[in-house]
Amino acid sequence: MHTVIIILIAAAAAGLLVWLVMMAFVIRRQNEELARVKEEVKNANAAKTRFLANISHELLTPVNTIVGMNEMAMRENAENVPTGYFMTIMNYCFDIKEASESLVDLINDLLAMSDIESGKAHLEEQEYDTKDMFRSLINKVQGRCSEKGLTFKADIDELLPAVMYGDTDKMNQILTNLLTNAVKYTEVGGVTFSVSMLERENSICKVQYSVKDTGRGLTAEESENLFAVYERLDESSETENTGTGLGIDISRKFAELMGGELICKSEFGKGAEFILTLTQKMKDQTPIGDISGTNDIAGRGPYVPQFIAPDADILVIDNDPVSVKIIKGLLKDTDVFVSSALNIKDCIDRIKDTGFSVVFIDQMLITENAAEIIEKMRSADPDLPIYLLTSNSASSEMYYTSLGFTGYLPKPVDGVTLERTILRHIPARMRQDAPCQHDDSDSSDKLQGLDWLEDTEVISIVDGIRNTGSIHTYITALRMFAETIDNNIKTIRELYEKDDITHLNVKIHSMSRSAKIIGAYELSKYAEEIGQAVHSGDKEYIDSHIEEFLTMYGSFKEKLSRISE
Repeated sequence: MHTVIIILIAAAAAGLLVWLVMMAFVIRRQNEELARVKEEVKNANAAKTRFLANISHELLTPVNTIVGMNEMAMRENAENVPTGYFMTIMNYCFDIKEASESLVDLINDLLAMSDIESGKAHLEEQEYDTKDMFRSLINKVQGRCSEKGLTFKADIDELLPAVMYGDTDKMNQILTNLLTNAVKYTEVGGVTFSVSMLERENSICKVQYSVKDTGRGLTAEESENLFAVYERLDESSETENTGTGLGIDISRKFAELMGGELICKSEFGKGAEFILTLTQKMKDQTPIGDISGTNDIAGRGPYVPQFIAPDADILVIDNDPVSVKIIKGLLKDTDVFVSSALNIKDCIDRIKDTGFSVVFIDQMLITENAAEIIEKMRSADPDLPIYLLTSNSASSEMYYTSLGFTGYLPKPVDGVTLERTILRHIPARMRQDAPCQHDDSDSSDKLQGLDWLEDTEVISIVDGIRNTGSIHTYITALRMFAETIDNNIKTIRELYEKDDITHLNVKIHSMSRSAKIIGAYELSKYAEEIGQAVHSGDKEYIDSHIEEFLTMYGSFKEKLSRISE
């Protein structure tokens, strides 16, 4: 009996041992499989991140071309240009400008997300002018609010310090995302942008930025998923809003990177409020004062070069001939001679022999250590200003100067910034003053001469100047808009009576864009509603509103009668 028991115990022990060995083997295999899957996921994510970064950089090249060529088109002299042709071209340019700005924002979001996911996102802190940053944000969002018939209110704490220290690029990206989203998801009411200083101690202050709207608000489910990557509000087919949903998640991660916090307060149907809290260093504690009423758009005149320098020679090193062509086009009126090269290697001797005023290098050509490249160039000319042309807006001026560059210019290249950069390095003996900007009167006189137009309360002068780029072009656009009213009304009525839906839709759309360009947003919105009815075949709406719309359109002939005087 004892023998049987011993045998059974031994068999059980052997079975247990076999089971333990088998379980250890299975667990080890499972762990190996989990490790393999984890590595595959990691590699897939890394590949996705690289793909996002690479495709974004590739997309920026044609986008830069579109933006640059469009700016050159808008600069062309409109004198002696047929009215209909001018308004058509302005419509095209306006559409291109809006679409390209949206595309650049999207690409920058993709680049930012790839940096975050790859662990490359880091702070690039520097001093910044507080007032300038808020002016830029306010000017950007005011126009978008006006286009949708929304109110915009900015409440900026007058005690904020004049100069602060922080990552202004990431702050701008966060606040731009919040403000543009507020406009996007608000149909009635408006947007309020508030900034207040919560605390200050020694050279440190805590600042709260609030973006509040009267839009649709968020449901409980949307609030829960708000900061998920690629999530968008209102995925229903009825919405006209588009986007990737990247902006909010990027904003939260940037806020955390800066040691701050981004939260949302919302109730469905009653709007939303996003609150960003950051701690910033104060470099100049002088209060900024009242910035209400500041607008750097209103004083714009027609484009004129900031200087004339026929003896100046700059070098652009870029293997994309279209990019070089754009820079040449933007500098055409300065008479600066623009030399170009396809690669860095062939430029050292040219730099030594020519004596360039400034050199611009495309970032994609930096295939070796940047410091070594700059050292080679400066061995030929020790004082040579060297700027990087880059699509990477995530890095600051300080980052590029730490590499040895004099500075950088973001792509798409802005013509005014390009001129200012070159002007810093051209000696007085080589440059001439630009010709008088206005032979008849200066910008302020022309703006004051349009006071009567503001009194009509149906046209926004500031937005019109922003849309057309200058007071001079705006006045031309107003004049041509007025001159085409009678003919357009006649054509629209004839197409309506003939029930020519296709051509009526095209004509209404064109007229709506023209109204938006001059800042007549109420008229433009009415035209859009008529156009939507035409497109959807809502004949009842068209029949009941077409005459009222044409009457409103016709009233602008009298409102703009003084523009031809």
